[in-house]
Amino acid sequence: MNSIVESITLGGHVSTSGGIYTSVDRASSFPFKTFQIFSKNQMQWKAKPLVKEDIDRFRESAKRKGMSGIMIHASYLLNMGTVDPELRGKVLEAFSEEIERADLLGIDFLTFHPGSAGKSGNPAESRKMVAENLNSLIDEKQKVRILLETSAGQGQTIGSSFEELAEIIDMVNLKEKVGICFDTCHVWASGYDIKSRNGYGETMDRFKSIIGLARLLGFHLNDSKKGQGSRVDRHEQIGQGTLGIDGISNFVRDKRFAMTPMILETPKGEEGYPDDLRAISSISPD
Repeated sequence: MNSIVESITLGGHVSTSGGIYTSVDRASSFPFKTFQIFSKNQMQWKAKPLVKEDIDRFRESAKRKGMSGIMIHASYLLNMGTVDPELRGKVLEAFSEEIERADLLGIDFLTFHPGSAGKSGNPAESRKMVAENLNSLIDEKQKVRILLETSAGQGQTIGSSFEELAEIIDMVNLKEKVGICFDTCHVWASGYDIKSRNGYGETMDRFKSIIGLARLLGFHLNDSKKGQGSRVDRHEQIGQGTLGIDGISNFVRDKRFAMTPMILETPKGEEGYPDDLRAISSISPD
């Protein structure tokens, strides 16, 4: 791999099949410095408790392999913007468990989709609910930092604009515990120009002025099947989508983010990462 891959904190979402500790070896089979996992089945509410032996093996292996900036992606079921009382109770219980599991494993970041107002919901009310839920969950003693993921803007989903994300963070009490995970596919699909050099510069300047680069703590590095402003969340392999190498190169060349985890979430997963890596390696460092 060339210096562009070596110069960034690149990782990928990997499986935990066979035990959560096996994810470290899967990630280290690629030239990754970090990785992302689900700590439990992402489509189920309940999970078996983590056992000490598995926790210790995960921590020891991650340390031995030099992995840092590791990320857990929270369950897809957790709509933090729901105003339904019964569903909210389930969400809070499950999210609390996600935080607990992240801290047990020594995970740096817990990323979640802010959620949706639903067909008949009020987006402003749902954004307020996300902040209220975070305020009820976040504890000063927790070590994991919680990242709100940028949204593609499908339907009534929350967080497709920097202004919406900033509004939520402004209502969070322990702001030092929260940040942003910038998904390149989602931001492109929500309408921001991150493909042209000028557009990328303007977009990042806008992010800086509205949210602040200090809160940009992670990336999901994905190409997009759909075009700019499509508001459709469909990831594509690197260089094979509408964002393309031009768009991806803006991020991997930006020295401000060399130490910020960039996690691949491309459709083929581990099977497709060799192709993704070859595509990224084709980018010149300058």
